[in-house]
Amino acid sequence: MNQRKIQLERRHFLQMVGASALTYPFLRGVPSYAAASGTAPTYMVLVFTPCGCVRPLWGATDASGNDVLPPAYGSAPTVNTNFIFRNTLTPFASGGTVGGASWTTNLQSKVIILDGLNNRAAQGSHEAGMASLWTGQISSGSAATSISIDQQIAAQLNAGTPFPSIQLMVRAASDYTDRSVQTRMLYNAAGVFIDPIDTPLAARQNLFGNVTPTAGPDKTTFIRQQLFGGGAGQLNSELTALMPKVCSADRAQLQALQDGWNNLDTQLKAAATATANCTAPETVPAGTLDYPTSAKLQMDILAMALACDLTRVASLQFSTATSQVTHTWLGSNQAKCHHDYSHEGPQSLYALAPYSSSGTYNIYGASNLNLYNTAVPPSLAMQKAIDNWYATQVAYLAQRLNSLTGAGSGTTLLDQSVICWGSELDMGAAHNHDDTPFILVGGANGKLKTGQMVTFPLDLTDGDSKVAAAKDRAHNDLLLTLAQAMGAAPSSGKFGEPTYCTGPIAQILNS
Repeated sequence: MNQRKIQLERRHFLQMVGASALTYPFLRGVPSYAAASGTAPTYMVLVFTPCGCVRPLWGATDASGNDVLPPAYGSAPTVNTNFIFRNTLTPFASGGTVGGASWTTNLQSKVIILDGLNNRAAQGSHEAGMASLWTGQISSGSAATSISIDQQIAAQLNAGTPFPSIQLMVRAASDYTDRSVQTRMLYNAAGVFIDPIDTPLAARQNLFGNVTPTAGPDKTTFIRQQLFGGGAGQLNSELTALMPKVCSADRAQLQALQDGWNNLDTQLKAAATATANCTAPETVPAGTLDYPTSAKLQMDILAMALACDLTRVASLQFSTATSQVTHTWLGSNQAKCHHDYSHEGPQSLYALAPYSSSGTYNIYGASNLNLYNTAVPPSLAMQKAIDNWYATQVAYLAQRLNSLTGAGSGTTLLDQSVICWGSELDMGAAHNHDDTPFILVGGANGKLKTGQMVTFPLDLTDGDSKVAAAKDRAHNDLLLTLAQAMGAAPSSGKFGEPTYCTGPIAQILNS
């Protein structure tokens, strides 16, 4: 019997035995909310910022300020637990100010820097990096056709939260508004774009709409009470009345349905209570908001959504690939958009770090800004300021989670979470993906070893990016690591392009 016929016969049956117009739509199917496990939940947040990084100023050095060289091929990644953030990542150590909120907390002990992961699946420019960043699927510039890791984890967790996942975006007025591979980073199980909520007003209303008092009863709550009524509502009354009209087997099915609906009623009330008992995010101002204001509001909303356990999986996208944002609030010298400035850097990773006859790397540390091969461009100060601003935003989000009490004794919400920050490129002008910048913040309920920099073997010697990519550790293994930390590791042990998967990164996982 096909599905269409089943649906028609079920509708006919329900109408025959007296299901009302109010009850029938709810009998057809409901969302499934799993019961809470009783253990402290783990949260994951994917964060995207555009146009890669200023490589000589990004990452960290050892405790003496020296560059940490890539280990030889065939060697395990090196681990440094005593490191110094390079210039543009200093907000994680010294704090900063976002929208008038300042902090000085040193988060270094809760950070993992990953140096040398190659987004091998990105075989093109910005668009390829955007499509492959969270899917691990090979792209030369076309949209992905497979699921992104956040959606894979959310589906496998089936956590029973009001939202399986939450997607937010910080959009500037100058950003591209089309729905394309360069503006979307997440994909559902069918490989279709997932649209983020791109205004704080919509985000607050969608996630915390019931927090704001309204005149008279809340419409949704009122209708739900009439339907369920704690056992005395119309649904229970109709199901009870239907029982004598059907055979014993169908009666058992209706009883199970009634029990299920009463359980759902309890869970929906719990979800409403969760948001009602939370501290609501601040009221969103009316009118058009500037980029920094939108960023802070979206991060505050996201932090409170996790604190209220509205979801276990979330993402925050700043702008888009080829970002058109001009960071005017950073100074009058910010005259070009981020994408344009990003093109005024090194043209090749291999030109930055050639292997010398003496056996040493001319590595890309802050002391080697002459590696631009020509005079240091005047725009370096602007690029540096932009990278530092984005690091400050991610550090602010981490600090917001760190300021909220966790479910475990002496823990914070950041301890229960993992923020994974990435970009679609390594360096903007080179349009490469060899050393794609990734940072993790938060311990994922003790599953991650924080406070370290992990440096992977990275081929900077042969001058051929395709040859190098065949040797480098692919970022697919980072996606597998996130899934394992969330308790949702794929049974296949693979994600995205299977040939790029060698397994989770052991150096950052607690056994």
